[in-house]
Amino acid sequence: MKRLFIIPVVLLCQSLLCSGVAPEFINPTGTYTLTGTVKRHHVLGHSGEIRVELLDSGRIAISCYINKGYPNYESGSIIDTLPYDDNVARYHPSNDSTCTIIFHFYPRTVEILGLYDDPHSACGFTTGVMAAAIFDKTSWDRPVIQDLSAHGKVH
Repeated sequence: MKRLFIIPVVLLCQSLLCSGVAPEFINPTGTYTLTGTVKRHHVLGHSGEIRVELLDSGRIAISCYINKGYPNYESGSIIDTLPYDDNVARYHPSNDSTCTIIFHFYPRTVEILGLYDDPHSACGFTTGVMAAAIFDKTSWDRPVIQDLSAHGKVH
């Protein structure tokens, strides 16, 4: 009976945990978008854009804009150079040491997640702006890395 339990554990360890295989390197260069739902001329839910350029195998330049949607349309943006390792970049806001924003890149998407030490933290943004989301890759071209919070306005 003990052998029946050990065999699945060994197989699980070999296939998932103990393989030691690094994930296939993903070049994250491109533009990713998140589209909210439009109802009665209002954008409901989060929307935004992330632009990424791979600088070398261990660093990316990133600009990110995310908007919370109707009714107040609060928003936040990031522009920075981040370490890139195992298809993941981590952003640590200078004004909030209690959180980390993680960008996990896949071949056609990027997933953003927030890790918080303080449950009341908003990661330096207005509450509810930075939410876990999956952005779809809409372009593989090298983007212009710029502050996206200006909404296309030239100052």
